Amino acid sequence: MDPRPAREVIDAAIRENRGWEYVCYGLVITFALVGVIVIGSGVYHGNGLIALSGSVASALFWPALRCAIAIRRENMAIRLLEVALTHAKTAEQAAKAVKDAFVSQFGKGKGDGVPKS
Repeated sequence: MDPRPAREVIDAAIRENRGWEYVCYGLVITFALVGVIVIGSGVYHGNGLIALSGSVASALFWPALRCAIAIRRENMAIRLLEVALTHAKTAEQAAKAVKDAFVSQFGKGKGDGVPKS
């Protein structure tokens, strides 16, 4: 059985991430709309507590947006890895491309965790 081509594996990984990206965007829109509507309702009725609860709902917009941005960034890193792997002529070049991608994506201030060769 032949191994799957890198492009097919990368496309599958991005497809798997895409659903969660859409969930995050949906939450961003939902939290923003609910927050604005509840704040408007609180202002209309002159109730500060309702307006405050609307601002809490609006604040939930930020974590969802951060998750969506992180997923998008990971998808772009996967695509950039595909480019590097496509241009690799030897197994050593491909291994270096994979190592560099993992260090840049997962080694942010945590030590790269990759043994030195």
